[in-house]
Amino acid sequence: MIRQSWDERADDEPEPTGLKWTGAAVWDAAILLSEYLAKNPELVRGKHVLELGAGHALVSVVCARFGARKVTATDYDERVLKLARVNVDHNVRGDNSSQCVDVKQLGWGTNDIESFEASSFDLVVGSDVVYNKGLFKPLIETIDKLLSPEGTLILAYKPRLIIAHSF
Repeated sequence: MIRQSWDERADDEPEPTGLKWTGAAVWDAAILLSEYLAKNPELVRGKHVLELGAGHALVSVVCARFGARKVTATDYDERVLKLARVNVDHNVRGDNSSQCVDVKQLGWGTNDIESFEASSFDLVVGSDVVYNKGLFKPLIETIDKLLSPEGTLILAYKPRLIIAHSF
């Protein structure tokens, strides 16, 4: 079970991306990416995985359940990270995978990246992370810094906004 919202959110509270509460919903691309990884477990098995823009952490949970060595679920908002932690705890608790999932703050283009080891991830995944043109460059720089040279990048998105096509 993946929880999709948090109780303390005010409906009129601004959201820094300009799109309201992107991290509090399970988007179609996260479901599609999760299904893809579940059908291709060799992509995650034994890997050090980074999920960018994890939101609810569905994709991170799937990576852990299908044998990732270590998973780091990231997002920029502490309330979203709290929700991700709830979902990780609920879905991988009591399982060997529960020790391999970490939830950390990472705002692309911020100093948050300094708390990560460069080129340390075998697999970087993200779903619906290309919705804001202003985030394209920081997203690419983040991927470039954290993905190992031999690593794999898998992004999934559902076309909704014209700007996503320019990514």
